[in-house]
Amino acid sequence: MSVTAGSPLTTFSVDMSFDDEKMPQALELLLGGVEPIRVKPGCASCRVQRDVADRRLVHYTEEWTSAGAFRRHVRSREFWRVLVAMDLAAEEPAVTLGDMAVRRGIGLLSELRSEPGPGGDGTEPRRGKEE
Repeated sequence: MSVTAGSPLTTFSVDMSFDDEKMPQALELLLGGVEPIRVKPGCASCRVQRDVADRRLVHYTEEWTSAGAFRRHVRSREFWRVLVAMDLAAEEPAVTLGDMAVRRGIGLLSELRSEPGPGGDGTEPRRGKEE
């Protein structure tokens, strides 16, 4: 699936299930990125929520004022934390972009991150110390 410039990418959400031993690391990654993401230009909100009915389930949501702001963010170091958390999930995360439900998880995000354009060169951020 190809995402075009006119796509309504204002909302990004992902539901992730974690095994008990991975939950603390996943929450640390996600919660540690909330404030740095919230202050980015174009970010309307960033939330992490645990499901009360299923203790293994975490809901992560970002809302952006424009598709361009979201596209720049997807290529950022701050978004790397979300990708690492998704990689820790016990099963394929359920990803929703805009109003389009997609269950491609990290594959779809990799496609977005590799698109050429302002704010991204198609390379992954270096792993290591988080900024």
